[in-house]
Amino acid sequence: MPQPPAPPPPTKSHALRNVLLALLAVFVLAVGGCLAFIAVAGNEVNEAIESAEVEDAAPGGPDNPLTIAEGQPFEVAGFQYAPGWSVTQDALGDVQVEGLRVTNNRDDSDAAIVEIKFMNGNEVVALANCTTEQIPVGQTTSLNCISADDLPATYDRITINDTF
Repeated sequence: MPQPPAPPPPTKSHALRNVLLALLAVFVLAVGGCLAFIAVAGNEVNEAIESAEVEDAAPGGPDNPLTIAEGQPFEVAGFQYAPGWSVTQDALGDVQVEGLRVTNNRDDSDAAIVEIKFMNGNEVVALANCTTEQIPVGQTTSLNCISADDLPATYDRITINDTF
């Protein structure tokens, strides 16, 4: 009597291998995604820092004060300052900047926050801090300037710079 054919060998289950390969693929994709995110974020931070450094070094920026003349117009980073302003002293003898007006020609609403320094050589002999509220694009407003420094008897130039 002939023997019936041998049954086929049982098929091996590859479920564990497939699950492990799937987990490995997910892990590799997650790590790759994290690395890509970190690279993009790092690049954005670097570009922001470089942009801020360029702005700070521009004339009138925090790192590069602009020399100005009393009563004369000037421009700092899209803020146009009008002519006709003056330097006087208040009742206590402190520096008083009067009539300083600014027009916002920047792309967005912004506030002016500046330092006006009275220089004698490389020495700051008096300082006035001037500010405004937010100025809509195209609008003109007066700056509010305050100082606790006496108006110096002598100084050779006046500078202005954004404070940040």
